[in-house]
Amino acid sequence: MSRNARGYNYASIQNQPSEVLSWKSYQKFNWGKDDEEEGSIFKHITKDEVEDDPNHVYSHWHLLPDLLLERIFTYLSVEKRYMASLVCQNWSNAFYFPRVWYTFAMDDRIFTRLKFNLCVGWERYINHHRLTLFLQRKSRHIRTLIFNEMDNLMSLYEFMRISIFLTEHEKDIFDNVKTLSVLFKPKVWYEHAKDEDEIVYGTGGMMLSKLRELMGIFKELETLELKNFLLDGKDFQFMEEVCVICCETLRTLYLINLTRQSHTLLHPGAFINLTTLYISPQNIGEELIQLLGGSKVINMYIVQNKFTEQGRSIPSKIWKSCRKENSSLRVHLITEGDHTEGSTKSKREDLWQPGAPVKSILYDSPYPRMTTAQMMQVVSLYKGDLEVFAHKQLPRFYMPRVFHDRVDSSLLLLVRQCPNIHTLMVREKISTSTVLLIAHTAKNLQYFYVRINAIILKSDWPCSPEWSTEFYTWLCRASASYESMEREVSQILGYPWQALTDKQYKLVNFTVDKQHYMFSS
Repeated sequence: MSRNARGYNYASIQNQPSEVLSWKSYQKFNWGKDDEEEGSIFKHITKDEVEDDPNHVYSHWHLLPDLLLERIFTYLSVEKRYMASLVCQNWSNAFYFPRVWYTFAMDDRIFTRLKFNLCVGWERYINHHRLTLFLQRKSRHIRTLIFNEMDNLMSLYEFMRISIFLTEHEKDIFDNVKTLSVLFKPKVWYEHAKDEDEIVYGTGGMMLSKLRELMGIFKELETLELKNFLLDGKDFQFMEEVCVICCETLRTLYLINLTRQSHTLLHPGAFINLTTLYISPQNIGEELIQLLGGSKVINMYIVQNKFTEQGRSIPSKIWKSCRKENSSLRVHLITEGDHTEGSTKSKREDLWQPGAPVKSILYDSPYPRMTTAQMMQVVSLYKGDLEVFAHKQLPRFYMPRVFHDRVDSSLLLLVRQCPNIHTLMVREKISTSTVLLIAHTAKNLQYFYVRINAIILKSDWPCSPEWSTEFYTWLCRASASYESMEREVSQILGYPWQALTDKQYKLVNFTVDKQHYMFSS
């Protein structure tokens, strides 16, 4: 039996046994499901349930190397991870690998059991014994702690309370956590609200108090993610504890919709080694931009979504002063939206930041359209900085087929006036001749994504006085078929290029946080 550098045991594949998990191994952690308690991860297993069937023929999945098992187990939920550990001895051992527990996500059903309440019926309550056992045995392995959207906030509160209690008595709880992500699911009531100001959002009070204490126990945080808190007044000051403890360690900070109304957050300026900042438009102000000018922040993402109600545009002189002091700063404007139009503020205007070093503009929503006014605004504000312009997700709006009603001329204006564009993602209807003109005009274009279902097979551009007869003849000939269009674009870009199907278009993924563009799909 050999041992690798991580301390895991590796047996020879030829000599590795295919035995069933022994009875004593089932007593390891009491994970599983009760038949009478749907969804709880606890089960009393009888000895009769693990008797081996002598006629059963086993496969060779038990011969998987530990490294592969470790990788597979990281993708499983806690419940599925436990069920997989019942397969054989090797899979049972994989349940204990430290790297399997590097990421832990808390949700509504984990560590809970059903109890009957005379007022509301069956309810889920946290099982303190199981939660305590887990934290004592596994918390020292956790590197990334995630609190997903939860309807039962009482479970989240109890998790935080027990974690704080154990930290006071056992000093090694959560010592290795580098990333903390808290995503609240706001409770929004519209029924009795006469206007928008009377809408009630349910986050705050004792929950924030416990969260403030919890964030105070992480001494080595490098990434902090806080989303959709929608706080009012001065409740957002609960972050002061993190500013004191993690002022030197934090590298990435997400503050998405921390407040509902417009409140300038100065907390990002307290982290002296912060390099990446995600923030909502309602939480930026002149003071924050001035602080970022003297900081190490390289990428600043301004995220606008359905909860953005009172975003702000900072005066250009403030941005110019900031980019003069911090020449490495890159600003990215992102618009997000849900998949249902009823929950998306699709008619809200874009919040531009005049004078900001905007390197990318990304629409991650199916509803925003390209318009001539939008293109003119982008060109006038960011023609010397813009590198990426993209519309992700498939469109959910009517797209005209007539040339003068489409965005072909606006797209050509964009790539002509913004010479630094290296990535362009277009989902609206354009003609084959427009595709060729964009590829020919954009000198630094490297990645060009167009939907084949949105390309009209037509050469509908009139001959420009700037074009020669040979060029216009080439344009008409290359626009006659999709194959000739793809062949000519491939020759221009220098690599095999093809228009994407809708399925391929949805899978396109890229990052904009570095000057040297990185692509993955």
